[in-house]
Amino acid sequence: MKYRKIIYIVVSVCIVFAIVCGVVLYQMSHFAETRVAFLDVGQGDAILISRGSQQILIDGGRDSTILLEQLGRQMPFWDRNIDIVIATHPDSDHIDGLIGVFKNYSVDQFWHTNAPKDTSIYRTLRDQAKNEIGIEDVIAYSGLSAVIDSNTKLDVVYPFTSDVSDTGDINDASIVTLLHIGDEIFYFGGDLTSDIEGKLPVSDDITVLKASHHGSKSSTDNTFLQKTLPRDVVISVGENNRYGHPHKEVIENILSVDAQIFRTDKNGTIVYKCAEEKCRVDFE
Repeated sequence: MKYRKIIYIVVSVCIVFAIVCGVVLYQMSHFAETRVAFLDVGQGDAILISRGSQQILIDGGRDSTILLEQLGRQMPFWDRNIDIVIATHPDSDHIDGLIGVFKNYSVDQFWHTNAPKDTSIYRTLRDQAKNEIGIEDVIAYSGLSAVIDSNTKLDVVYPFTSDVSDTGDINDASIVTLLHIGDEIFYFGGDLTSDIEGKLPVSDDITVLKASHHGSKSSTDNTFLQKTLPRDVVISVGENNRYGHPHKEVIENILSVDAQIFRTDKNGTIVYKCAEEKCRVDFE
């Protein structure tokens, strides 16, 4: 009887160990490719760029609970570290959710600007980055880059200078980045308006363009779309939002360049899975 009980314990431990190993191996293979996830966080922005245990999070929506739930689906369950968190600008629908990230994950770098809007959440995030041991506080502007691997790099193309404190429209202080995955290029423009979009050093080789300001009429005009000629346009927007986003004119502009439109309010989380320098889109 004594030996039988020991055998049962050993068998049970082996079964549990096999299950855990199976889950780990599945998640390792599942997250091995480069992924760009436009997270469904309602009326706001949150984009997770990941490859294995490397992650870059651009914005976090306005609700920490929703953001953490989405991150839990997109990251390996054992991974509690995010390499870079980027706050494009201080609007609440872009940064409020990041508070939960700093509380629940270790963060290596925090990229932001010295934008003039000074909310309590923004101050808290900056203070955490400055005071938390191990977090590098970075003012992001043109020329800054993050290399994910030999095939993947994130470049900041705007702001053009480190000082945006005198920017009149806070949206025009947004950090703009280009993600290069082989020949594929993703454009992330925060809430930038058309006035600044037209001045950006981008051309007609954009693969996926995130419509700025959730499809607001103030952004993503026909001139910018003709300049970039994206294959796909992703609109991060909340269902039945009170702003009327995305604007009808923006939708017409996008369709005029024959781009596909994907929307988080209709498609949920939109994930581009990239392998061998080619990306395919999926919905989760």
